[in-house]
Amino acid sequence: MTEQTDPRGPTYDPHARDLSPERAYELYEGLRAQCPVARGEKHGGYWTLSRYEDVRAAAMDHGTYSSTGGVYVPAVSDNRFPPIDYDPPEHEKFRKLIAPLTSAAAARRMEPQIQATVDRLIAAFHGSGEAELVEGLALPLPLDVITRLYDLGPQQADEIREYSLDFLEHASDEQGRKVIDRVCAYWVRLFEQRRKEPGEDFISQLLTINDELGVNDGTLANMMFILTYAGHDSTALGLSNVLLHLAEHPQTQQRLIDEPKLIPTAIDEILRYETPLHWFPRQLTADACVAGQQMSAGDRVILLFASANRDARVFENPDEVVLDRTPNKHLAFGAGIHSCPGMPLAKAEIRIAVQTLLERIPGFRINGEVERTAPLEGGGRHLGVRRLPVTW
Repeated sequence: MTEQTDPRGPTYDPHARDLSPERAYELYEGLRAQCPVARGEKHGGYWTLSRYEDVRAAAMDHGTYSSTGGVYVPAVSDNRFPPIDYDPPEHEKFRKLIAPLTSAAAARRMEPQIQATVDRLIAAFHGSGEAELVEGLALPLPLDVITRLYDLGPQQADEIREYSLDFLEHASDEQGRKVIDRVCAYWVRLFEQRRKEPGEDFISQLLTINDELGVNDGTLANMMFILTYAGHDSTALGLSNVLLHLAEHPQTQQRLIDEPKLIPTAIDEILRYETPLHWFPRQLTADACVAGQQMSAGDRVILLFASANRDARVFENPDEVVLDRTPNKHLAFGAGIHSCPGMPLAKAEIRIAVQTLLERIPGFRINGEVERTAPLEGGGRHLGVRRLPVTW
């Protein structure tokens, strides 16, 4: 994981096979202290920013740190995925397209549906005294919410999860390109169906809005791929990280039961501490100098959001979960124009799930082996929980 190409200290390889969560945070600490702008020569070469101030500044400066080079290092497809792979002015067009799905108002309107899904999922294991909370709650919740938005059935939801798992496994190799091509063809076929039989769902709304904007179906399909894949799996990672922390810390559960108004603040803090998506890349449009290190136009730059979230220059006691930490300007959802568009919906899902779980099965605790994400999953970016057995 530590590639000694830079005499000043360690560098970061997102595809290192030993990149467990523990090793990752250990490496980040070394990077911040010894080599805040590190150079890696693998995967076509790249720089890595690890300190909060530098990561946030780069994320906010989309003019210099462009997202048009794609979200993977190295690239897994020749496709561009809107809106994350686009800068202004195109970026605004795609954000307008997805506003019905991603706005705070949309998330509020969906809360009754989210609550109903959470109630149904918890009811399925409530009386058994044990559960596996990833497959039982963290994963099916966002998948159910997003497929209902699309007006898709259970079989189509299973298909979406199947292709997401396929891509997660192969995002670090050439097979990932084939997965993307296959899935984009799936969405183009669905667009054709919804044009013939439109409804009140998000996809029908998307196509109606697009009548004015004129985005071609191939580009829309790329957008649906990234929205759907990230929209359920990233939320599942975030929720599972929160649930793991609660299962390991009964005193935290009790405090949130006693002070339920603290739940949103506590969730933000756990997401800071255990960031689900650790990095995103940018590409320099001009020469830049950060922390005394000169970088050239065209260079790739990895922004280590998870490292920034543990920076002691910004967060006191960064390696501890401080439930009532305020302010908490963490970067778990990114920053700037490319911050996660689904943040309001993801936060609503996680908050409702946590609050309901604490009400229905207080005192749940680990009951077996916890399985974390594999180091190369999602192209080396996803660090979360894939199996969380509990009892109560």
